Amino acid sequence: MMNKPLSSLSIYFPAYYDENTIEPLTLKNLDIARQLTDDFEIIIVNDNSPDRTGEIADKLAAQYSEVRVVHHRKNMGVGQAMITGYQEAKKDWVFYTDGDAQYDVRELPLLAEHAKDFDVIIGYRLKRAEGWRRVITSKCFHFLVFLLFGIHHRDIDCSFKLLHRRFLDKITFHTNSGLVDAEILIGAKRLKFPIKEIGVHHYVRQFGSSHCFRVKLIVSMLLDMVKLRFKSW
Repeated sequence: MMNKPLSSLSIYFPAYYDENTIEPLTLKNLDIARQLTDDFEIIIVNDNSPDRTGEIADKLAAQYSEVRVVHHRKNMGVGQAMITGYQEAKKDWVFYTDGDAQYDVRELPLLAEHAKDFDVIIGYRLKRAEGWRRVITSKCFHFLVFLLFGIHHRDIDCSFKLLHRRFLDKITFHTNSGLVDAEILIGAKRLKFPIKEIGVHHYVRQFGSSHCFRVKLIVSMLLDMVKLRFKSW
């Protein structure tokens, strides 16, 4: 039997208004995790979603022993949901993706095959499946991160990352906005962890709409960037 590339694996995804995607996404993750390791868990972080996301997640946890759910008592935003996922993860490797199923988790083995050589393996979108506003916003975000922190990667905020416990145990998150993805890469640079970048596909959202392009969230991210820059100084 072929050796599985990962010693153990935590997969987590924040979920908010994802009642249509949470079950098929979880089932795909169960299937792909079994191909990569014999020791894994799947964590659904329900960010107090007002639809049936939490109910469906609880049903999946009751049906599959590898699945567990963390419920936020109030909506805390994607950044805090990500931090919760990292804090709850117990295994050697931690994989994060979004609950809206815009990525194909069947591409996770593309990252896992580099696990012997890297502790920080990140995806980048080969082609963004979004409108022009998100593309422009992302370019501005990447420029600001480079300007303030001196890091440059193809796709800093791509929600497709595989990280080893050796790395995660050494970083501390200072923000809880959408800047968490950038903090991971800033921490990797500071701690001198080399980063492997792998191209992955990105798909149009089939259900609902993104909650990231809101003025309040953008302002909170910009404020967090300034705070983080002063903290690093």
